[in-house]
Amino acid sequence: MRSINEINLKLAVLGEGGVGKTSIVNLYSGKTFPNIYIPTIGSNITRKEYKLEDEHIRVNIWDIGGQKSFNPLNPSFFANIDAAFLVFDLSNPKESTIELQKVYLKYIKEKSPDCLVIYLGNKSDLVKPESFGSLLNNLNQNNLDEYPLIFTSAKTQDNVIEAFELMIFKFLKTLESEGFTSKFKDIIPSFLDLIDKREEELTRTLINIDSMDSSTIHKKITPKIRKKVVTEEIDDNKAFETPVLSVDNKLQLEKIKTDVIKAFYENFIFVKDLILSIKGTPIDQLLKKIEESSSDLEALKDDFELKLNIVLNLESKFPAPELENDSNGNKRGET
Repeated sequence: MRSINEINLKLAVLGEGGVGKTSIVNLYSGKTFPNIYIPTIGSNITRKEYKLEDEHIRVNIWDIGGQKSFNPLNPSFFANIDAAFLVFDLSNPKESTIELQKVYLKYIKEKSPDCLVIYLGNKSDLVKPESFGSLLNNLNQNNLDEYPLIFTSAKTQDNVIEAFELMIFKFLKTLESEGFTSKFKDIIPSFLDLIDKREEELTRTLINIDSMDSSTIHKKITPKIRKKVVTEEIDDNKAFETPVLSVDNKLQLEKIKTDVIKAFYENFIFVKDLILSIKGTPIDQLLKKIEESSSDLEALKDDFELKLNIVLNLESKFPAPELENDSNGNKRGET
């Protein structure tokens, strides 16, 4: 039987609430762009695999919720990260980049100092030509030159897939430079063949702020695909604090509850696979693997507690409607 080598990449998607992190992950994983904004609770883990002839590249994407009213930031999320997208809103760059550098980047450097980082300026479809000059000034003022930058739009699908593919390519190049790819023969050209792209095509998406002017910024943010999608945003604080909820808010909170429960199952699958990977680890690497896995398990434990509290909170706000009595005095719907 032919053995398959497996490469696991832990990729975190970080940023403030409402910048489009979940929409980016959904597009990459083949899900549809949402027509309503629902904040992420805790973390959601999505997986995508690239199956080469002798290797499987497994990308575990940790979508970390950025709404502070739902998500007390858990430092455990930042342990053992191989790569991270720091996402901000191009239509509001000044506000949405402050926390990236003050909080998220700080934790990455503390917990995963060797992590690959790429800034994603999302919502490029919302940037109007008359705003190019002020956008360029904001980008220059916010010191985004420490890491690569890509302009994306989850709504128009511009550069999202390419950003993930570039990150995987950079990760494989890092493994190669550290000598880890010696046992993975030709994995980099095999990956490029699989996605049917050349290295130049992937790096073409990168932004050089220093050489950018209004005309070049226009070329970089003009989306290739345009879709008319109306996105409604809600104030999640008001949604939870208002005693009498509107029908729309009730539907939105029910959607949050459904998403939280779904994320339970998806994250449990990750835990199951994590335990299986520990069981299959060679003895000489077992201690290191357990230490690396313990931080992920600790983060998920806290995440499960957060999700459970949110579901219970929603249940208290949306108690199941009482069943009416039938002619025999029994509750309708009961057996």
